[in-house]
Amino acid sequence: MYESFISDISIFSNEFDSFIDTRNRPAILYNIRQKHIGELRDVVPCDLKRDDLLIWNAVFAREIIRSGVAKTYLHPVYNKYYEKITKATELPVLQTIELDMANTYLELLISDIEVKDNFIVNKILQYLHMNIESHVSLEDIAHNLDITPQYAVSCFKKHMGISLMKYSKKIRIDRSKVLLMTTTKSILDIALILGFYDQSHFSKTFKSFEGVSPSEFRNTHYK
Repeated sequence: MYESFISDISIFSNEFDSFIDTRNRPAILYNIRQKHIGELRDVVPCDLKRDDLLIWNAVFAREIIRSGVAKTYLHPVYNKYYEKITKATELPVLQTIELDMANTYLELLISDIEVKDNFIVNKILQYLHMNIESHVSLEDIAHNLDITPQYAVSCFKKHMGISLMKYSKKIRIDRSKVLLMTTTKSILDIALILGFYDQSHFSKTFKSFEGVSPSEFRNTHYK
């Protein structure tokens, strides 16, 4: 009888399950970062880490399905991370993928529970979170959902208490904070990854939400 699992023990952890059930993003990301410290110390083989992340990709995907998100919204996310994981050949790269993957799935889970009484708003939330790494226009959203831009704006504002496009910027800034804290990507790269026109546009938007520039935020919070 084996006394412990060869793979990532947190896959089988009831505590980690509870973090996912309660959408406790800070606890999940903290535990992942702590796990990464041990992996680097122990020089965990890349093939083992890849196998673990493939399992996590499936675990998170199943949780999304269980929460009721349509599979058509899930497939692009699952496939994207499957391809990234299988192509990665270095442990730090795999660890970066893990943090990004966890954050992406948690964004989907959180957005899915923000509104429960309006079908259109839920679909708008899902679309925004699924396309967080793209420049999304109001026309894109309306066309995808087969509604008018005016209806999308009024419906979202009524149920969310925030304008649709401001919310779109907010979730991209939230994602940028994770990238600033956990990666060495340049501010320009982060800006372009998240669909901003250029670094100036990103920095101005970031400061309007956070009160500091991206570089100031990274200098204070980088881990």
